[in-house]
Amino acid sequence: MYLPKEQILEALLFLGEDFVLHFHDTLTGPSHNQPDHFIGDIGQPLHVEAIEEGGNGISAKCSGESSTNLHAVWDTGMVTKHIDQSHGGTPQQYANDLVAEIKTGAFKSEAASWISCSSPTEPLSKRSPPGEILERELKALVHAHRSAQAITPLACPLVWAAESNAFDCSVVFDFTTGEDLCSGTYFANAIPVIDLQLAKQGFRLAAWLNVLFDGATKLP
Repeated sequence: MYLPKEQILEALLFLGEDFVLHFHDTLTGPSHNQPDHFIGDIGQPLHVEAIEEGGNGISAKCSGESSTNLHAVWDTGMVTKHIDQSHGGTPQQYANDLVAEIKTGAFKSEAASWISCSSPTEPLSKRSPPGEILERELKALVHAHRSAQAITPLACPLVWAAESNAFDCSVVFDFTTGEDLCSGTYFANAIPVIDLQLAKQGFRLAAWLNVLFDGATKLP
């Protein structure tokens, strides 16, 4: 399924502008203004596309339940079934399993690259070693807030959004009307994307929080 570039751009720009406008209120503001909420949400492919309000207006079926929508299937339906089937039925076990994949498993070789673009402002053409620019730029961002300086628009969150958006055409919208999305081929194709995106955004969030509270990423 082809997504018009204008719709992709609309979603990406909205996310980028929202984060810039609200970052200075994040540590004490409501949940939708907090970095953990934003960094987690941007990894969900339907948060970075503009068709039917991120899939909320598209009816879908999950595990026989027809009164749901595509966005809800990706937010909770498939994740819940995946946790029940493969991770002992608990979110904590799922998180532990993803951490293991990052440390010693399938994600070990690529985890460092996930924070190669974690800087709020650095252009991709001038990337420094993973974590180095993130540390410097986040400290500058916090200082700018405290001193009421202008906050520079963020570059890397748009890169993360583009990564997520790439799955919209190849996986998310690749289904037929009436198909149960929490079973069969669709479910099998979606789960690796869900695992990857949750691990990736969790790793990025850990890097941000480590810098904010400890001054360094302290990640492999």
